[in-house]
This record gives sequence, C-alpha cells and structure tokens, in this order.
Amino acid sequence: MEKVELKTFEEFESKATVLLADREKKREEKRGYFSPVLFRGQARASWDLKTTLERYSARPYSPEGYYEVMRSVRPAFQSCTGTHWEFSDKYSHDDDGPPDAPQGYEFMVYLRHHGFPSPLLDWTRSFYIATFFAFQSLGANNPAEPDVAIYALREYCGHGKRWWEEEATIFGLGPYVETDKRHFLQQCEYTVCRKKIDAGLRYCSHEEAIRKNDGGQNVLTKFVIPKAERAKVLDKLRMMNITAYSLFGDEESLLETLAYEEIEMRELH
Repeated sequence: MEKVELKTFEEFESKATVLLADREKKREEKRGYFSPVLFRGQARASWDLKTTLERYSARPYSPEGYYEVMRSVRPAFQSCTGTHWEFSDKYSHDDDGPPDAPQGYEFMVYLRHHGFPSPLLDWTRSFYIATFFAFQSLGANNPAEPDVAIYALREYCGHGKRWWEEEATIFGLGPYVETDKRHFLQQCEYTVCRKKIDAGLRYCSHEEAIRKNDGGQNVLTKFVIPKAERAKVLDKLRMMNITAYSLFGDEESLLETLAYEEIEMRELH
C-alpha cells in the first residue's frame, strides 16, 4: 500500500482526479480491464481497514455462517418494519472460484447501511462522498488524531486476477443490487476478503490481503489529509449538496445537517 501525506484537500482533489483520468485513458487504449477506482473515507488516519463485523466479533465467519445469521434476524426485522426479503431456507451458494454476490446480498447490503455488523467493506465511486465520510465526524476531531485518511482502491489494473484460496484475497462485488436507497445515494460498491481456514472459506481481514502487495491487482493508496482542513472541505461539499441528509435521507441525518448549518457553521465563520 502506498501512503501519500498531503497538506491540503486541493492536493488530494488533484491526485484523485489524476487517478480517474488515468483509468479512463487506459480503458480507451484497450490495455486490459481496469476496474473503477473506489474510495473510502475514515475519520482517523490511524484506523485499519476493518469491516463492521471484524470490529464487532473476533470470530472468522464463513459465508454460510453469516447467511445463517441473516436468516436468524430476518423474522424480527420483517415483523417490526413490514418489509419482506426473499430467502432460501438453505445455503446453496457455490464458493468455488472468485465470488459473485453472496447469497442474500440484497439484505446484507441493507443491514450494512443500517448498522448491523457486516463482512462487507463499503466504498464509493465518488471521492467527494468519501471525503465527506472522512471529515464528517465532529466527535473524532481531537488533537490526538490530527489527520483523516481517504483510500483509493484499484482492484483490476489491466491484468487478470490471481489468487490462492489459502491466502487472503479482496474481491469487489459491483454496484448492481436492489436494496436500500442509501446504496444509490452514496454511489456504493463493496468488497469482501476471504481465505480458506481449516478446509473451509472464511471472511478475513482486508489488511492481511493488502500486506501481500499483489502489484497488478488490489492496488491501494492511502491519502492522509490534515483534519484542520475540515471547515473548508465541508463548506465546499455543502455547496455540492453533499451532506448527511443527501447521503442518508432520514430524519436523523436531516437534523445532523441542520445542526451543522445552524450551530457549527455559525461558530466557525
């Protein structure tokens, strides 16, 4: 993983634009398959790339094991919300080879967007949206954590993908899924990382896969930006209508947006 320390948000904006332009140029030249550049913002540069499931539990879940967790929570969820999710009574997904969308993927994405621990690591195709998530949290704005991080991931870089089941490998799952509206508002895509443990596949750490340094695949760049840029950045994003409310669309995010506009902005300016 390449780490790039920057002094201003404008430097990141320039470098992210170059990454996107380089991908388009190589696609036009037909030099192999180059997947979209995905971005992820984190409020503390010291944080590792971890899924919410990793942060919640140390147990390495299998795809089948996590499917059973989703089946278990579905009845209560449907009873309380009135929504319905189609589920097979039995896990039957083929786990050989590179994964396509996991069984129950639609519900899995929904759960991820509403706080349930998930093996999905969420990304966005918009580096501006990733920037919002990096700078959004006022609570993380403390002297001990002076920087935020925005990651850029390029899964395919003109070559086919190589992997060994015994080694941690990151796989992108693509944007096409019928699920919660937040998925579309945030221009989301997702990755999972998995490897074979004790003769069975398990979800595992993205950090473990990154340490392999595959070179021509899963190329990750970590941009570190001073948190002191926060007021300027959030002002710019607000002018682009990138706010908590535009990305989540519920009452809680509306109040968060109003709090920023009516309290924080007045204090900062």
